[in-house]
Amino acid sequence: MPAQPPWLIIVCTGKPACLRGRVSSNVRLHKQTFRVPSQVQSQITVTMKFEKTEYPARELVDAYTGGSLSRNPEYQRGAAWGLSQKQGLIDSVFREYPLPSLFLEVKKKKALGSGVSELFEIIDGQQRILALVEYFRDDFALLAPDNHKLRLPLSLRPSGAPWALKRYSELSPELRKHLDEYKIPAYLVKDVTNSDEIRDLFIRLQSGTALTRQQIRDAWPGQLGPRVEVWAGKLSRRPKYNFFDAVDGRGTRDDEDDASDQYVKQRTTCAQLCALLLTRQGNPWAFPSIKASDIDALYHEYTQVDPSNNVFDALEVIFDDLDDVIRKIAAKTTGRRKVSKSSLFALAMFLQDMRRSPLFKLNGEAKSKLAEHTAEPGVESRRGNSGGVIKEYYERWREQLPPTAIGVQLDPKRIFDDADKQLIWTKAAGVCVICTKELSRDEAEFDHFPTPHRDGGRTVPENGRAVHKQCHPRGRPPLDED
Repeated sequence: MPAQPPWLIIVCTGKPACLRGRVSSNVRLHKQTFRVPSQVQSQITVTMKFEKTEYPARELVDAYTGGSLSRNPEYQRGAAWGLSQKQGLIDSVFREYPLPSLFLEVKKKKALGSGVSELFEIIDGQQRILALVEYFRDDFALLAPDNHKLRLPLSLRPSGAPWALKRYSELSPELRKHLDEYKIPAYLVKDVTNSDEIRDLFIRLQSGTALTRQQIRDAWPGQLGPRVEVWAGKLSRRPKYNFFDAVDGRGTRDDEDDASDQYVKQRTTCAQLCALLLTRQGNPWAFPSIKASDIDALYHEYTQVDPSNNVFDALEVIFDDLDDVIRKIAAKTTGRRKVSKSSLFALAMFLQDMRRSPLFKLNGEAKSKLAEHTAEPGVESRRGNSGGVIKEYYERWREQLPPTAIGVQLDPKRIFDDADKQLIWTKAAGVCVICTKELSRDEAEFDHFPTPHRDGGRTVPENGRAVHKQCHPRGRPPLDED
């Protein structure tokens, strides 16, 4: 939503109390007019007045479609919300979440005879009004509680939502009445003699400091957010791991910046690492996209985690290794040596892959070699957070790193023999393990899995699977790119 004036939301956990400490049985909103005190008014030139009120949703929609409520195209943008934002707003109304106030300028026009008519012009709230108009017009249906675009916490998804998947015309009479009569707060701006006051008000309403994408994730319920804050820092809390400070932040999007939260970029990097490593835990050939929407989905997925699941402990093992390697880079250079995000991600994925092999030992010599390669990878990175871009960089990064130089012990037996293949084929039962479609014996290829040969995986039936040629991870074309 557009930036709004600061809101004070009080969560009552017992008897509600007024702000001065007196106990109150209820809280009421009154229609009131705000005027500048007379002793101050004479010293300034502002003439407009603000009247606080509220309107039923149906009344706002009818006014907009009837032409008595409109926008000023000189400074208002057109329709800007996506479908899921509009669906989310209507869902919020049904859940009775409070909406930010609209700001409407009251304009008086001469009518027939000596009469005067009032028209209303939207200063702030256009996107909310358009969403209501389109829903009342039956332009779209609402989302189901378990739809990832709605992004409800897992604990709220099983709760009833009788409006889910329905257009306005498909709602029950009770739900239509609820929506029609839902009161939306508004400020009426009156007695404007200088149009620049409206422009100034509009700019001020839009100029609040919006939360970054990562700060919104920080507020999401679940166990992942607090872990990321510990690992990568927040506000006055320093990161547990220092390697986040070594990431080269040049080229980072401006919407990750916040002067009051110096570690927001570190948390974004940490969240991206979590998305990579958690997705790849069971599959070394997985190269997930880590775009903003993918990171959002990860936070939603981990709103609930089985306490017996050591998924976060496995991440910390890799983060410990990363810290050791990056520390060696700093020790060999004067000043602070920065590492590209691409190299950091490649190093993290490599360490994860190596951890699958019991033969791999990350000793001091291996750490030093990895530090040299991470600092000077000899690979040009390409901007983008799609799976295809990440896979391409990682493969080239690994090609430049001789396995034996960093302690990877390769099985001298590279190819499965006929006896191995027969056992693997019998286990597959005529089905490709990857696509689960029918697989004939003569078209089958045999893949090292779960530990690839290049990671120290042994060439034995227990570490093999039967797949189609086009399904074989090493034979697949690059994934989607930005």
